[in-house]
Amino acid sequence: MSLKRVLFVTETYRPEINGVATTLGKWVDGLLKLGVDVSVIRPKQSKLDSPVQGTPAKRESEILVYGMPIPGYAELKFGIASSAWMKKQFEHTKPDAIYIATEGPLGYSALKAANALGLKAVTGFHTNFQSYSRFYNFGFLEPLILKYLRWFHNNSSGTLVPTKQQKAMLESKGLNNIQVVSRGIDHTHFSPDKRSADLRAQWGVTEDEPVFIYVGRIAAEKNLDLLAKTYECVSEAHPNAKFVLVGDGPLKPLLATKYPHLIFAGVKRGEEIAQHYASGDIFLFPSETDTFGNVVTEAMASGCCICAFDAAAAREHLRDHQSAFLADLGNDQRFIDNALSAYIKPQLRANITAASKTIATRLSWNDIVQHFCGALENALPTHTGSVDANRTNLKLKPESPSS
Repeated sequence: MSLKRVLFVTETYRPEINGVATTLGKWVDGLLKLGVDVSVIRPKQSKLDSPVQGTPAKRESEILVYGMPIPGYAELKFGIASSAWMKKQFEHTKPDAIYIATEGPLGYSALKAANALGLKAVTGFHTNFQSYSRFYNFGFLEPLILKYLRWFHNNSSGTLVPTKQQKAMLESKGLNNIQVVSRGIDHTHFSPDKRSADLRAQWGVTEDEPVFIYVGRIAAEKNLDLLAKTYECVSEAHPNAKFVLVGDGPLKPLLATKYPHLIFAGVKRGEEIAQHYASGDIFLFPSETDTFGNVVTEAMASGCCICAFDAAAAREHLRDHQSAFLADLGNDQRFIDNALSAYIKPQLRANITAASKTIATRLSWNDIVQHFCGALENALPTHTGSVDANRTNLKLKPESPSS
């Protein structure tokens, strides 16, 4: 493998809890296991935040920049750094490959600096920010956001996306040079074996009572209005049905006030999150905007029956009434009916769960890291030359049929 040093630029990273941070963490860990040195440029997450310092024994290092809260996402930060400063970091770290995970100010400065130096930067399309705008009263900006994203990614050496569906959608919007690099599952962490009788007792259910569970940000862009409607419909027919929401976000106070019988578990990490997944039975994923949804594959590995839209991770890996309950995008009533079916049909639920778990066993982060490395290596120079020559020759290879 030709990679020796890889530089990540991102506005979210561990220990933050979201799909981007999780994915980047897994890719970094995989690169480190392969003997690749990794540097990460990211915003400072808090006043007490300090960078990881690389040593001969630890090949990961971090460079922190000033961060400003993202509107609507106060827990996440925009990174602030000039392209001139970014050039100095690139010249100092001398990376073989640069991966820019986010399109905010930090990503913009990184892309501008890389292009000025004739370095090849691969970008990632991890979040549908153009769709999120409508949930925060900025829907009128969606065309402008899409225009910027198209410019941003088309000025990189290539863009990585998690699903074939996402690739097709972005190509229809004018983005090019896109390759699919999917997501894996940590099977040592997420497993039905983590099911906890004590936790279920806290929720007030017996072993044979199915529990609905949601894991993720409790916010408008996750389509939690539909989750609330699902709760209302299920509870009307089955008053004892339990709904557990794991996570936090701006909609939590409103939902807690309007639906006092919802169980809010809060943010969970480590073994606790694994236990919560495995202790649930029907995983509700009402989002219509996620590019992938790592929570779906984590729930699959944990032995949950998936109830979602036929999109993102669910569309990539699952089939309706075979390995999941899937509704067409926009068909809210079908989503609700599926949730009811999953609740009242235990044998069908068991069959679907078993099929989903089998599919999950084939999804490995090791395989995904190898695919990620291949995407970066495809963007390396094939020979030395001028800045303009490098820009011409460094392109991701077309996606293979097996991607």
